[in-house]
Parts: sequence; structure tokens; C-alpha cells
Amino acid sequence: MAFDYEIDLNKASKRGTAPTVQGLIDKGMSPVEAQQEVDAWYSRETGGGMSRAELKDFETLVGRLERSKMRQAAQANRARQRDTMAGGLANMMSNF
Repeated sequence: MAFDYEIDLNKASKRGTAPTVQGLIDKGMSPVEAQQEVDAWYSRETGGGMSRAELKDFETLVGRLERSKMRQAAQANRARQRDTMAGGLANMMSNF
């Protein structure tokens, strides 16, 4: 039965209308469950307390951080490769 309520909340989200506690109670939910579902809906809509603009800015910053970490990992990998090649060359030279 909770699945039916989730569908109703998703429909409300697409329409841009918020579900109401009374509307969910009328569909058979207890008042506590209805309030929790409405609170969860608002939390999802506002990004857990952040406005959509703040959430977009946050996602942009996270994306930059991820790209920076990937660049750092690639640079570290190239440095390891150079060290490995230099070590191999040094071993070859010591054989002469």
C-alpha cells in the first residue's frame, strides 16, 4: 500500500503541487505517516533544506572537486611511470 502513496507523491512532484497531510489521511494513511511523507516530499523538493540554486552550485563544486581529484591521480600515475622508467634505466646503466 505504501507503493501507491509513493506514486501519488511522484505525480504531485511532476505537477509541482505538494501533497497534503489531509489528502494522504483521506487515502488511508495515519496522520503520523502522512506528515512524514509530506515532510519527505518537501525535503526531496528542496534538496534537504537547500534551494535549487544552492543545490546546483553545490553540485558544480562537487563536479570540480571530482575532476581535480582525477587530474591529480593521473599526474601521480605519470610520475610513478617516470620513476619506474628512470629506475629501469639506472639498472641498465649499472650493468655497463
